[in-house]
Amino acid sequence: MTSSLVYIYAVLPRPIATDIKGINAQPVRWVVDDGLAAAVSDVPAEDFDEAPLNDNVRDMAWLGPRAVAHQDVNARLHEQGEAIVPLAFGTVFRDDDRVKHLLHEQRSALAERLAAVRDRAEWVVSLHLLKEPDAESVAMASPALQTLRHEIASSTPGRAHLLQRRLAELERDERRRLQAESTEQVVATLHEIASDVYLEPLPSDTVERPLVRASLLVSRADEAGFIARIERLQADWPEPVYRLMLSGPWPPYRFGGLQPGDAR
Repeated sequence: MTSSLVYIYAVLPRPIATDIKGINAQPVRWVVDDGLAAAVSDVPAEDFDEAPLNDNVRDMAWLGPRAVAHQDVNARLHEQGEAIVPLAFGTVFRDDDRVKHLLHEQRSALAERLAAVRDRAEWVVSLHLLKEPDAESVAMASPALQTLRHEIASSTPGRAHLLQRRLAELERDERRRLQAESTEQVVATLHEIASDVYLEPLPSDTVERPLVRASLLVSRADEAGFIARIERLQADWPEPVYRLMLSGPWPPYRFGGLQPGDAR
């Protein structure tokens, strides 16, 4: 007979009366202790014990459907519950008693996380630079460039030639300044419209590196107004130069989630 382990998806303030299938189509059930409820399902030890799990997560064919099932469970719980602390993929315990021990030992911290994300969802906003603004657009936003252009136009050919090099350097610097200002303005607006903002580290090894990528915690009651403000931001930073993207709502992994190591 194959032995099993207990896989945890999330912690909620109380169980939800719902019929959800989790990893390997196993039913999600509840482990309750000390006023908290963990959504769990049974998984085979041969796949989810520490050593095989470390190997399996490197196999995308194995990981893919199980990670999707994990996300689907937490999405359903988030839709139906008032608050959820979602756990990262791969949080496994030996039995229900170990899960109850987690709920008891970390009750204060878990209750604090649940309070922070109650009736809130996570959204992700990213601002991408699709192409460099043309020279005229940069000049229109730069009094310094406008002044230098006038000086070149009124200079002798020899001096104008020397100033052209300075013009190229200034255009480069002004493009960088405008990018920095766009980033600052978008971030400032995000702080105005979200309960909390986490600026994600930007990748350095991708072809298209965003100017900003932020996770936002937003009240469900404010979602319509939040989306309207994002749409105004998209109008302020329009294509084809910029692209401002929004995804969500998601369970609050960034603001309330636990990593496997934190849970243990």
